[in-house]
Amino acid sequence: MKIMMKRVLFLSMMLLSLLVLALLQSCEDDDDIILITRYYAYEDAEEAVAVSLSYATYGMVANMNRASNEIQGNTDCDVPFEDASTFYDETITGYISYEYAYHENYVWTCGPETTVDYTLTATQYLDAVRYDYDHEIALDFQISGLEDESPNEVYEGTYNRTGEWESGYNEETYAFDFDSEISEALVSKESNKIYSGTATFSLVQSYSYSNITYTYKGTVEFINEDEARVEFESGEVFYVNLNNISIADTED
Repeated sequence: MKIMMKRVLFLSMMLLSLLVLALLQSCEDDDDIILITRYYAYEDAEEAVAVSLSYATYGMVANMNRASNEIQGNTDCDVPFEDASTFYDETITGYISYEYAYHENYVWTCGPETTVDYTLTATQYLDAVRYDYDHEIALDFQISGLEDESPNEVYEGTYNRTGEWESGYNEETYAFDFDSEISEALVSKESNKIYSGTATFSLVQSYSYSNITYTYKGTVEFINEDEARVEFESGEVFYVNLNNISIADTED
């Protein structure tokens, strides 16, 4: 009987020890979990949109600027033009620099309406303060308003950027996919910069550490050459400085 009681006591102590170890392990695992709430993800979403649009990160508007310059330099009708190259720039000193490797194609169609179909794919290596990122870019612009008497080019088409960026919450990286459709964007032939137009977009954010994905939809309104108004489908509004990716709650 004593031997049996000792065995029962021993087994009870073993079970208790295993339970304590399991609880401790659970606590240690919880310490490793990084939970990104929608509140913090929203702030990251603002920045992902700004990165996708701005001149400072060679975003959508920079590609429009390039396309405008390029097509004005090669105006032969029905002659396909193709170019592939790499260039480097430091847009915000001490904060962002990048290497941009691209492949572009376009052709002028001169009748009955003069238009240009312009496509580009690129890989962009961005060097930021704490991290380095590779972004993939794909765009397809249909450009009209090319007649001499027109002061503006009109852009329709699509722009996509996929890559990673730094979370403002915990300085970890998150993946994002920015996919947009551009409507009646006006690019000045004098400055080669967009100053009016809209784009609708979808943004998907993926946080690998917390295994959470958020999806946003919204609209971009280009107010002038330097600023865009962004409104998420849920109603939040913010403004992007297209020159330096800074974000504000009110218009400048």
